Amino acid sequence: MSGDSEWKEALDDKGRTYYYNAKNGESRWEKPQELFTEEELVLLKHGWKSSRTAEGKIYYYNSITKESRWEKPIFTEPEEEKQEQEPILVDSSAASEDSQYDNTSKILNPPKRSKDEAELEFLEMLRDNQVDSTWSFGKIISQLGSTDPRYWMVDDDPLWKRQIFEKYLSNRTEEQLLKEHTETSKFKDAFWEMLRGKPQILYYTRWPTAKRLIANEPIYKHSVVKESVKKRTFIEYVDMLAEKRQDEQVQLKEQALRELEEYLRGIVLAETQQNDTQLPVVSWQDLLASYLFEKNKRYIANKHFEILTHEDVLKVYLKIVVTIEDSMKDKLHDLQEKNYTKDRIARDRFKELLRSPEIRLRANSRWQDVYPIIKNEPRFLNMLGTGGSSALDLFLDVVEEKSINMSAHRSIAQTLLIDKGYQWQDDDESNGASIKKLLVEDATFKSMDNEDIDLIIELLINLRKEKQREQQEVENRVLQQKKHFFKLMLHRFYKGAKLRPDSWEEAREDLEDTVEFKELGENEEDDKVKQSIFEEFRNSTPRDAVRTAAGQAPQSSRKRPLSPAVQLDY
Repeated sequence: MSGDSEWKEALDDKGRTYYYNAKNGESRWEKPQELFTEEELVLLKHGWKSSRTAEGKIYYYNSITKESRWEKPIFTEPEEEKQEQEPILVDSSAASEDSQYDNTSKILNPPKRSKDEAELEFLEMLRDNQVDSTWSFGKIISQLGSTDPRYWMVDDDPLWKRQIFEKYLSNRTEEQLLKEHTETSKFKDAFWEMLRGKPQILYYTRWPTAKRLIANEPIYKHSVVKESVKKRTFIEYVDMLAEKRQDEQVQLKEQALRELEEYLRGIVLAETQQNDTQLPVVSWQDLLASYLFEKNKRYIANKHFEILTHEDVLKVYLKIVVTIEDSMKDKLHDLQEKNYTKDRIARDRFKELLRSPEIRLRANSRWQDVYPIIKNEPRFLNMLGTGGSSALDLFLDVVEEKSINMSAHRSIAQTLLIDKGYQWQDDDESNGASIKKLLVEDATFKSMDNEDIDLIIELLINLRKEKQREQQEVENRVLQQKKHFFKLMLHRFYKGAKLRPDSWEEAREDLEDTVEFKELGENEEDDKVKQSIFEEFRNSTPRDAVRTAAGQAPQSSRKRPLSPAVQLDY
């Protein structure tokens, strides 16, 4: 290579090598002769050049014969071989006699050539049909063997034809190699087709194993596609096989589950009819013991069940149980709706009975008084055993309604008594007679019968008594509070060194000005109450000191006493 050559080597933005002339600005893809090495000059002398694929792999091609190869050509002096062919003479009369029976098809009657001549025709056929490394030899047989007579020029040597095909792939031109390299999608389809012809390749086959199986396949051996692309295409193929197998397994399992559900429903239905019940009487333990897996010949005979696990069978069984339970719930719901309608009608008719004139319930009616009257009544008997409220509940509802009504009339009557300025007497009988006279004369109570009016009077009297009891309780609480305050006053008044009087008369003189003394009253009964409290106080032990008969000083308090003589320092 000339060191001062004007041509320079460079790379474009895609990483491809090109050459440019720094003097005139010319650029080209082909390497200028000025940059050739001695080895390249020797190749050029014999019509060969070297180049690189997109992956950087070197190959050699002949610009005259269009032959290309991976191996470097070795040049020797060619020896001329002359082959003479003797013409084959055919009897014209025999030929004319047989010609009328000959099939004129070009496929069945191709022109016969020697292998050297047929090789050129065969290679031309491959080029005309744009055969590349994505074709398999089987595809050539199926497509070209039925359409092109050149395939049959040598019809007794398929091994020779395969060798010519291999030679054709090895001698492709640079243009053909680049064209094949760009057709990756076409390569994928052809590569997958080749893999489908290998039954040994399964969804779990790994790439190293597959490479050994397809090493002699033309599409793998002569393709210019990167090894990584081939591997990725193979992985996509086995992924497709795995996905296809998964889909087949899913479909097979779905079919097995459907058949299993039909099988289990048949067992449950047979047992249900035999036991005359709607419950799934066959338990899971019974199924395992008699109807499932190796315990039952019918189960084993179904090959689809082999894919199922114990969990799958249990889920189908539970699904059947849930279905039967749902069906029973629906039937129970329908029955409850019918019973509810029937029960509602029975309750409505019993309410009519309670409000009928022959029963005549009042606010103070009792069940033990009403039951003997209605016990044989059909409207009462129809209530027995129904859902919802019982006959007693409905009876109490009516009585409560009557009581609320009576309470409202009692309030009206009480207002009437206040308006009339009624004065209560001590005798209930006298009060009842006078109140009844007032109520009967009032327009509000004219529509009521005597029993209801008597009931209202009874409520008024009871209400008055209740208020009197409440008033008495209040007065008692006030009196007890006054007593308590009086007792506290005694403890406070006679606290410390002050002596307790020996008699109530003495104490009365001390206490008569206190508020607690006056609050208890001034009459004789009140005075007895005060005396009783004082006696109780006098006899009790004082909390702060106990004075003995000998005149001992009282026990000192826990707190330090302060006498007037103590001088404070603040």
